[in-house]
Amino acid sequence: MIRNILQFNKHFLLILSGLFLFNAASFAQNAEESFEYKLAYTTAVQATIYGWAPVMMDVALELQTSVDAPMNNGQAPLNQLGPITRLWDYRDRSYTTPNNDTYYIQGWADLENNPMVLFIPEVKNRYFIEQILDMYTESVVDLCNATIGDKGGYFILAKRGETFENPDNLPVYYSNTRYIWLAGRLGVDASEADHKIAQELQKEFRLMPLSDYPNGGQNPEPLVAVGAPKVNFPKGMDWFKRFDRVLAENYLEEDRSLTDQFKYIGIGNGKMDELTEVQKEAMVKGFGDAFQMILHTAKNTNTPVNGWNYEYNAGKYGADYLQRAAINMNSIGLNSPERAMYPKRYFDDKGEVLNGKNAYEITLPADMAVNKEVGGFWSITMYDAEDRFMVDNEIDRYKVGSMTEGMVYNKDGSLTIYISHEKPKNKKQLKNWLPAPNADFMLQCRLYEPNQRVVDGKFHLPELYKVK
Repeated sequence: MIRNILQFNKHFLLILSGLFLFNAASFAQNAEESFEYKLAYTTAVQATIYGWAPVMMDVALELQTSVDAPMNNGQAPLNQLGPITRLWDYRDRSYTTPNNDTYYIQGWADLENNPMVLFIPEVKNRYFIEQILDMYTESVVDLCNATIGDKGGYFILAKRGETFENPDNLPVYYSNTRYIWLAGRLGVDASEADHKIAQELQKEFRLMPLSDYPNGGQNPEPLVAVGAPKVNFPKGMDWFKRFDRVLAENYLEEDRSLTDQFKYIGIGNGKMDELTEVQKEAMVKGFGDAFQMILHTAKNTNTPVNGWNYEYNAGKYGADYLQRAAINMNSIGLNSPERAMYPKRYFDDKGEVLNGKNAYEITLPADMAVNKEVGGFWSITMYDAEDRFMVDNEIDRYKVGSMTEGMVYNKDGSLTIYISHEKPKNKKQLKNWLPAPNADFMLQCRLYEPNQRVVDGKFHLPELYKVK
């Protein structure tokens, strides 16, 4: 009997030992998967935040250059300019928060072994700018009346490190990336005559390879676009595959210490197809969480004053990748603060989300701190809070500002703006009405050519109050 008991205990111990070994193997496997998951997740979060702006730029590049000839909606083949021959409104959804203040002259250029020359005509008594951005939305240069005067001229745009012959010793500006975005704007007032002048000026801007200087880049009559181009912004693993390509095409050596880490999830080493399902699952989760982090930061970017968020480092982000992502989620490719400031808000004076079912008022000062002598002006534009595009409304008014006709100013020169979805019955409120959607919305103010008080943070917009 003792022998039987010993044999039973021996078998029991063997079973326990087997179970232990099985559980140890399972534990080891789970621990390995957990480590795989955690590493892939944290790396994916970092990659999403770092890559958000360049991927957005690449989506815009693809969207706006996917045509065979310049179109009147701003689309044009690579290395050509595309004029937008009307003010943009709710129909235009190529990129978030476009303005309703200026005519655009935009284009995309590939500088790889191919310096380009931009010609700017004489532009007098009018706001204008050709803002040049690299693929990380860092400002290359702002060519405008405040920086080059109103005489215009020829300017070379080249990739950093390129060498070439420079005929006539033209000014040269270098991009850190092979692709650049030329985001040109011409201010207009509300008159039909002024719009026609701006449309003629658009035709005079030219973009050409250096080899075609000085007579290249003649602009054909743009074709008429039918409908708005559809934005296909990638998500999840498709986003990471897109980022992998964009990073390779626009690599920054100075960011190597960070971007080398992305090789753990197959970005930058050609091994994304070798990732395990655990890693892919973690990356999709990381992308979703990073998106929420960027969105939260976008709603609370930089410096809040009186409910308005000011972005004092647009166009020059350095290593603040989260701020870069958040600013570009709100408005891709903002100007530097010296050229324009873009205070925005999602909340009222009580911290509640702005919604058109309510009514709001804001009284702006007579002096809005813009430099009128170089074309400075201001506006406040209405956008849907979810997608940040303009909102269709019954009076075709998408913004109010210093160029808006028919506004009723207070005796001291200040201006009270009334905001709601429901059409006001009061005549003054109706004159100064900015229509809102019957949903959540955001407001973006634009201070074009702000004076130094704005840039130094000494001028702020007043609070917006919920009145009904």
